Amino acid sequence: MITCQSAATLFYLERLPCPVLVTDCSGYVLHSNLEFINLLGPGDGDTMDCYFPPASRIFLHTHAWPLLLNNGEFSEIYMQLLAADRQSIPVMANARVSDANGERVVVWLFFVAKERQRFEAELLKARQQAQDTAAKLAKVNIELQHANAQLAEYAADVKVEAEQLTQLSHTDPLTALGNRRALSLHVEQWINSATDQSVGSLLLIDIDFFKQVNDRFGHGEGDRVLCELARQLQGSVRAQDTVVRYGGEEFAVWLPYSDRQGAELTARRVHDHVARVQVVCEQITVSIGITSFALQGQEAARFLERLLSEADTALYEAKHRGRNRTVCFADL
Repeated sequence: MITCQSAATLFYLERLPCPVLVTDCSGYVLHSNLEFINLLGPGDGDTMDCYFPPASRIFLHTHAWPLLLNNGEFSEIYMQLLAADRQSIPVMANARVSDANGERVVVWLFFVAKERQRFEAELLKARQQAQDTAAKLAKVNIELQHANAQLAEYAADVKVEAEQLTQLSHTDPLTALGNRRALSLHVEQWINSATDQSVGSLLLIDIDFFKQVNDRFGHGEGDRVLCELARQLQGSVRAQDTVVRYGGEEFAVWLPYSDRQGAELTARRVHDHVARVQVVCEQITVSIGITSFALQGQEAARFLERLLSEADTALYEAKHRGRNRTVCFADL
């Protein structure tokens, strides 16, 4: 029985001249009127599924319930009920979601169908509706797949552009070497895997009298010298080392896991390679400042700041002593 229904509501339901079933929105039976019981007999389950043969039960869940819950009601849908003797009874079903004392219930009204032609027409209509719905769903699915493909392509393009922008932000456009950002990134990456006892070295390299190259031969020739010097620097270091254009005519070489001895050996190779760069018949020379020390728990920013400061001091001393030489900060 429906405990939440008023006596007046039950009174009128009982007197409707058609089978009436009242359920909650999950299909659990709350009440059935006398006409319904006389037609089908008492049910043998808690849900209304027991009153339908298999085909109609499937139709109930795939079509009737979704239509009802979406629209709040439906009218004149052809279905079949299952009598107590297991015979199928063709009916036209009507249903509406109603409010009963603050609770949502569904009132089902069934009218026994009389004309076979009408049954078949309703069945064909239901089938057509199902086919139309399936066609619409298939179309929507294709559109969604197309949209997903476009989104995936767009995301891939954005990723490539982001990677290119990141690369550009770390690259010197003239020499194609890394820039200051690249130097910071490589040092930070090394710090993440290094121990406190790990030693790193930095070379700061400045072209001697580079302003005279620009003044005498023009900036085009100056750019050529910078690019050729960049190529020679890359040929003078190990694969794990990093060469960057630090600014103007100044370059930096980061040597991870390299002590003073290794840094001085690299500096000698740099001088040898730079000697191959010429302007007209004159050789280019460079001044180099070196520093080497262990990480010793320093943060990346502090470690890099110290590298640059000490190497710059050593470079200044190399220029002060006459250029075309290497000076190590530890000797100052």
